[in-house]
Amino acid sequence: MSTESELAPGDLAPTPGLAYRFDRREFPWWLVVMLLIIAVMAVAIVFDPNYREAFTRIFPIPFAATQGIMLTLYITVGSFVVAIFLGLIIGLARLSKRALIRNAAAVYIEFIRGIPMLVFIFAIAFFIAPDFSVIVGQERGWVPQVIRASAALSFFYAAFIAEVFRAGIQSVDRAQSEAGRALGLSERQITRRIVLPQAVRNMLPALGNDLISLMKDTSLVSVLAVREMTQLAKLYSGSTFRFRETYLILMVIYVILTLSLSLLLRWYERKISIPGRLQSA
Repeated sequence: MSTESELAPGDLAPTPGLAYRFDRREFPWWLVVMLLIIAVMAVAIVFDPNYREAFTRIFPIPFAATQGIMLTLYITVGSFVVAIFLGLIIGLARLSKRALIRNAAAVYIEFIRGIPMLVFIFAIAFFIAPDFSVIVGQERGWVPQVIRASAALSFFYAAFIAEVFRAGIQSVDRAQSEAGRALGLSERQITRRIVLPQAVRNMLPALGNDLISLMKDTSLVSVLAVREMTQLAKLYSGSTFRFRETYLILMVIYVILTLSLSLLLRWYERKISIPGRLQSA
């Protein structure tokens, strides 16, 4: 009598080579290191009173809607949305068949890209932006400076995002547009229904990089005394002289924000790049 086990009807024999194997080369070691750095800082905040005090002063809990991390996120999201809108308009103008419109868009892009971000913030805040004291009667706390700071970030990043849109639109095969014309679609319909949906997929990595860069550049608006994270850190370290604790915490918080956003964008890129899968019955 044979001692070998037999497969029951319907069972599948194990296929050699399909077992999961740990690949050290593909494992995200960089993410492990980043998480370890964050964990070390979390331990320091919990057990070291100096780090704990610095953290609570920079990031009061519950978070105030107009201070620190929340104001940083508000400025980031608001500025990026406006920059996307302006960048799309300027990017389409850059591809216009009219020389005047095309060259005007090129002048804006090259002019903005030739100015340091900090200089542009000063220019917007001190002589380009309207005088809010005339509009509202008097300066009302942090609101005018937040608006100026957000405007500076929006107009600055619009120039870079416009080039992203231009490159993304040009990456779409011209045969797609020709097919739309053959169907009787207007140029506006071709752009809105055919070109832009395909271009956005190609532009997503570059737009994600611009969003992360904009989030980090919100630290520059502290020069306008906007009470976002960096400004609160400057005020605390200036009054206590605890620069090491303050700026180590600030660095790690920015790393947490940018890392979270980067992982979210990578997940979304993989989601839209994977074609629909057929599900077996």
